Amino acid sequence: MRLHSLLSIGLLSAALPFSASGEDVRDPGKTARQVSTHVGEMTARFDRETIDETLRFEPFQLFEEMFLRDDVVYIMRHGPTDWSKLDAPNVAPNDCASQRVMIEKGIRKMQDFGSLLAHNDVVPSRIVVSQWCRNQQTIAALQEGYDRVDPTLLTDVPVRTDPELNLLLSLQGAKNTTDLRQMVSAWDGDPDRKGPLLIISHFTNIEELTQFGTFEGEILVLDPKRDNQVLGTVRLSSAAPDVGHFASTLDSPLLYKKQATDMISRYYAALNESDSGALDGILTADWVDRTADGDETNQDTAGFLSEVSEYQSGLDDATFTPTNLYVADETITVIGTITGTHTGELFGISPTNRDVSFGAIAVHRLVDGRIAESWQMPDKAALIEQISQ
Repeated sequence: MRLHSLLSIGLLSAALPFSASGEDVRDPGKTARQVSTHVGEMTARFDRETIDETLRFEPFQLFEEMFLRDDVVYIMRHGPTDWSKLDAPNVAPNDCASQRVMIEKGIRKMQDFGSLLAHNDVVPSRIVVSQWCRNQQTIAALQEGYDRVDPTLLTDVPVRTDPELNLLLSLQGAKNTTDLRQMVSAWDGDPDRKGPLLIISHFTNIEELTQFGTFEGEILVLDPKRDNQVLGTVRLSSAAPDVGHFASTLDSPLLYKKQATDMISRYYAALNESDSGALDGILTADWVDRTADGDETNQDTAGFLSEVSEYQSGLDDATFTPTNLYVADETITVIGTITGTHTGELFGISPTNRDVSFGAIAVHRLVDGRIAESWQMPDKAALIEQISQ
């Protein structure tokens, strides 16, 4: 019996297990009940085994909108991860060894999440997921949970991996949420299947789109017909703030480290793209760029980008790739490599069409989450040596 059947006979709206005639109308093991003024709860029991977790959703008053419509979008953050290991700078989306990935406990929780959704007839009609390893782990665990209840439930549900759902602040992530927003806005249900669209992305992408912070493994239910308004939330009862994005609540030092790492990633992404607009949102108004001996060279983004363009005009596809990043108090030290092809005149040297690679070190001082002062030291001697031989 689908949940809409339970609602239509008054079980959920009355939060009682009996119809008006006194007949017990519950499908054995399937429940959805109100547990507080705004919170509802679903449980699951199958194969003589009861899942210890429960599924919490709110507001209870919008149950019908959240669970009985096929034209809503479920946007989900990946499941619980190991915050003792942060993503390496510029990590590739499929480089699981260098990413923060799900913990075994997190995988089990997402399996339970899938079983709870399946047992309560909450089945998506389509699924779109980020390339990142923790997101791929999440959909795999959800599928295992669905299979425990009924191996056929997701058999015909299309699952697509989309790079535009990749981590927003990563150098190899989505550049913005434009495609994500369009994906949500365009959803009007699947003509061939019942159920919502399920999107599995990241905290930053979801926050940028909705202005809501989400726990790991939490779903926001969005209504495209109301300008992507958030109708409510669905999550495990055990879901809790993580130390990375809710560290101010949990008093964790990881918050500053992650903010600093994100800021530097955005800085170099803007630099590689020569995006002065993006830099204006990353640098303080009185930002200073200094030489190795401390002399001031630039105090505005235009002057700095002009200096960078000297390299870019001589090096085709010039790109800085951070390889190591160290955070100490409000100072970040970045060690990386600049690569490109010498296709234009550079420092008076005619093009050689050689591929070059040389080191660079930068030190940045942050003030209130923005870069206030930078010391940037490319190994110019190594570059000249490579294009002079």
